[in-house]
Amino acid sequence: MRLLIGGSPCTHWSIAQTKNRETEASGIGWELFLNYRIARGKYKPDYFLYENNKSMSPAIRTQITAELGVEPVLINSALVSAQNRQRLYWVGKREPDGTYSQVPVEQPEDRGILLRDILETGICWREKGYALTASSHSATAEDMFARRQRNGVAEPIDACCVAQRGRYIGEGGKVAQHFEARTDGKTNTLTTVEKDNLVAEPVRIGTIENDAKTPDHDSQQYRVYSPDGKSVTLCGNGGGLGAKTGLYATPIGGIDGKAGPVYEVRDGFIAIKGKRYPIKLRDGFYIIRKLTVTECKRLQTVPEEYVFPVSNSQAYKMLGNGWTVDVIAHIMSHFEGLTEEPVEVLSMYDGMSCGHIALDKLGAEITAYYATEIDKYAIQTTQHNFPKTIQLGDAFQVRGEGWTL
Repeated sequence: MRLLIGGSPCTHWSIAQTKNRETEASGIGWELFLNYRIARGKYKPDYFLYENNKSMSPAIRTQITAELGVEPVLINSALVSAQNRQRLYWVGKREPDGTYSQVPVEQPEDRGILLRDILETGICWREKGYALTASSHSATAEDMFARRQRNGVAEPIDACCVAQRGRYIGEGGKVAQHFEARTDGKTNTLTTVEKDNLVAEPVRIGTIENDAKTPDHDSQQYRVYSPDGKSVTLCGNGGGLGAKTGLYATPIGGIDGKAGPVYEVRDGFIAIKGKRYPIKLRDGFYIIRKLTVTECKRLQTVPEEYVFPVSNSQAYKMLGNGWTVDVIAHIMSHFEGLTEEPVEVLSMYDGMSCGHIALDKLGAEITAYYATEIDKYAIQTTQHNFPKTIQLGDAFQVRGEGWTL
């Protein structure tokens, strides 16, 4: 059995393209699609699958349908994962006369997976995530709320019990007061000494969004300093726990162990750079972080054992450009005889080989997997996970006279 799968880059067609977006069947985006259509004519697959973004213009969608001869089916990845990702899929079967007919594909069963189900740590304020994109990893906290296009996770910062102790330190044997914190969520033994059980409430490194009368006023009571730097100025009559002790120097770590900005949630709103945004979290302090690579893999239903031998930035990019694997597997499950005979695949714009992952999930016997791809990091990642993949290079080569596999 021969399969042709692929989705030409949607950059030129997507509604996210604010400048020079292509809305007619011409331009670079259309030429990239034509490579796929030309490959279908020369490769003559038994089944084909073409994917692209729902936000393309009606004119382009209509012309693709005319070129491929089948109607698209719209599937939202939210049915099988925790992200809203609406994509169009054109799926066809080769008939004895060489034409292609529609392969009916019903909607996948809703698995009820929510964003909280795929998190390594932390909590979320949405049931489903936004669609991953190639630039999702560069999102700021402001992007997550103002633009409403990026996924974020809130890491609560909880209070803990500390005891004020005096210990001999240094060669001089001097006694120094310091604080010993518990990390098990329990208190110390209750005694008559008040300082044996104090409560430390962690706050951010930087400046907490505060209730000062003017946004530009950086009140000392809202300042927090890095434990690796300097504490606030000590004063004899300072107010608050930190004024006489330097407790403002509080370490805070994100999921990667790095300190990060912390935001206050109060009365259903989070304050970011002087602006308030509604959020469904209880009152308190939170680190707002992006999704991890592992969490993004789960959004795209990529197996945990899939390896990215590249930087996290490149991994995020590939996942954002990739397919939701279980949607592809669902569609391919409609290919008659897929698991009963050897399969040869031509994957156009292969990326990280999500098609290969889907076929593996279905238990298909792949005898040859050809891939057109030019991104060196995607090629490196594919070859690491699927070393038998035959890399062909640029997709435009299919236009060459006499091109064949």
